[in-house]
Amino acid sequence: MPGQADIRGSETEEQRQYEQKVHQQQDLSDSTEDLDKDLDKMKVSKVDGEEGKKPNFFKAKTSAFYHKVIKPAFPEAIQDLKIMGGMTALESRVKHEINDPKIFPEIEKVAEVRRGLDLCPEEQNFIAKRQVNARDHFAKYMGLNPADVNPEDVPVVAFGGSGGGFRAMIGCLGYCQEMKDAGLWDCLTYVSGVSGSCWSLAAYYTIGKGSMQSVIDHCKKRFSPYHPLSGDAIRTILSAPGGARVTLGPLIQKSKSGLQTVAMDLYSVFTTGWIFFQDDPASHPGGSAHKEVAGYQKSWYKYSSAREYTDDGSEPLPIMTAIRHERPWKDWEDKEHPFKDADHATGDHADASDAWFQWFEFTPYEIGCDEIEAWVPTWGFGRPFSEGKSTMQLPEQSLALLLGLATSAPAGPLTSYISTISRNLPTGFLGNSIHKMAHAVTKFWGKEGTEEFTNHHPLHACNEHNFMFHYTPADQGKGRPPGLENSPRIHLIDSGMDNNCPTYVLLHPKRHADVIINMDASSDVQKDTFQERVDQIGSRRGLKFTKRHADIKAGDDPKDPDRFNGLYAQIYDGVPCERPQTVVDSYGRTVRNPPAPITDRECTMIYMPLLPNERAVADFDPSTAKFSGSYNLVWTPEQVETLVKVCDANFREGEGTIKEALHEAWERKKREREAREQKAEGNGVLNANADAGGVVGAVPATTANVNVNVNATPDAVVDASQIVDTPK
Repeated sequence: MPGQADIRGSETEEQRQYEQKVHQQQDLSDSTEDLDKDLDKMKVSKVDGEEGKKPNFFKAKTSAFYHKVIKPAFPEAIQDLKIMGGMTALESRVKHEINDPKIFPEIEKVAEVRRGLDLCPEEQNFIAKRQVNARDHFAKYMGLNPADVNPEDVPVVAFGGSGGGFRAMIGCLGYCQEMKDAGLWDCLTYVSGVSGSCWSLAAYYTIGKGSMQSVIDHCKKRFSPYHPLSGDAIRTILSAPGGARVTLGPLIQKSKSGLQTVAMDLYSVFTTGWIFFQDDPASHPGGSAHKEVAGYQKSWYKYSSAREYTDDGSEPLPIMTAIRHERPWKDWEDKEHPFKDADHATGDHADASDAWFQWFEFTPYEIGCDEIEAWVPTWGFGRPFSEGKSTMQLPEQSLALLLGLATSAPAGPLTSYISTISRNLPTGFLGNSIHKMAHAVTKFWGKEGTEEFTNHHPLHACNEHNFMFHYTPADQGKGRPPGLENSPRIHLIDSGMDNNCPTYVLLHPKRHADVIINMDASSDVQKDTFQERVDQIGSRRGLKFTKRHADIKAGDDPKDPDRFNGLYAQIYDGVPCERPQTVVDSYGRTVRNPPAPITDRECTMIYMPLLPNERAVADFDPSTAKFSGSYNLVWTPEQVETLVKVCDANFREGEGTIKEALHEAWERKKREREAREQKAEGNGVLNANADAGGVVGAVPATTANVNVNVNATPDAVVDASQIVDTPK
């Protein structure tokens, strides 16, 4: 099924065996250590607002957290008393801080739902500033004289990275670094990702500080020897100064908002915490730990902080993605839940032929969905809402939890690493460990575990507050519209469940993308499945994509350095078409075409699969090499460098095709602009003649005197007898 190769299991048996070996190496023996005496010795200080509590309140709470969560989950971590020190009064401290506007100024604002298909004002301002220097960057990259390039003709170029675990993250970084070196990055307006590529983008705009090479170097340092969810990694994070607060604070805030904490939330904060962890304090005895913990600051990492790089147009706008499974409201399981089953890959999720996936997009400005035409400020996502306004003014949700929504597919086998509860690796890396962790944390932080958690599945989405809840005011005595507005929560999950490339969000009709470059690090890149994937999304958007050189095939000799000539960058020409009545969905079934706003302009797709490159690295296939499976999150520096080398070489192999497509898009926009100008000039002559007394065939003044549609697409085709909108 399209886009799902990287979700349900590792790609090859060799990869599965390798990952099991890695797991066993990370899986230490249980510790029987008991810290009761040490807890008694710990001095616990009160914080503001807790004077009325009993003296042993914090000790009891800390002890409870230790016994119910830390001890069964992370027995090796309890060897370090710094962890318990970090737990001291943690819950109370965080609940106090999230009410402090000096730390979280956004809590003084009420978030409101914005409706409509237009881009938000902040994104429109970004586009205007990004385009200021677009002509010079484009001309330089294409080898053109800037004087010969009209700014209106510069194509809107977007880049998308696929899912595929760390392989996708490293692959995305490798391609992007080469784009920066070549000058193409400065020509991009948007960069988007599915699953693993979202880690790349998030790291670039935070710990990377706008440097791909810095993130690559960080990956070489961080991705071994520990797995992000191993006891060693967890102990390192929780024992670092401020580590417990930064890691668990977002979960405490989420609990306060009224949402249950599930295993996927733990996956989110610990995986992101380790990926973004920048140094090991133990290696610098006596040194400052300020910058050694991901997000160690007065507030944890927030996605809106990327505005530092986008508000002035200096960097492309990042778009992360997640999806929601929807079905007609008449088929909902009950008034709050569209589906009965928790697992998004089985049960009524898989059996419902009337269901479809809604794509949600996350930018530093807004989070929302163009299908329902509803958006909220990024700093307001995660709050409870009613009638279009937030009812609890909480701080912005942490970037770690957002990444958990976007990257949840790899959590299937990875969640078993939180299973230092049971230490036994079940077949397929799944089993009771997920259930036990979900139950332990839910029971401690929230209400008693519900069926939703005791029946937890690895592809079960996190709970998030639904900003469309009770959006429509209800007249007295009348109910609200059925469906989404009756559900207090929404469930978002890795968008790779629907499609492994972020084509959908890049084809937003108001973004006017002329060229989309899709880097695909999926496991099936040699199986020629991209046509199915792009058809699935193109059909929803009203575009038909056709492979330009369908006759080019890969050679049979894996040792042949020219085996993949012509395949490192493949052009798919997209032209507007009538939306087909049916499409092949994510489960391989022919179903009714799901709703989506259509795109009425041509778009060129450049498909860049992560193929082997014998010249760059001999005898290495990124899809099948034992260490590059989607579920392996332990990579040595040499393995990271190996994949980066292949990505660099692959980009250079395909760069000529990219420039060909960009030149064609430039020429296309140039012709369209000149045609508009000629028609506008002709209409001006006709209007002048009409004012002078009229001529046979002149356009009546009442027809010529029309309002300009500022949102009209610049390539709109209009009959010669009609008035043509002036360019924006």
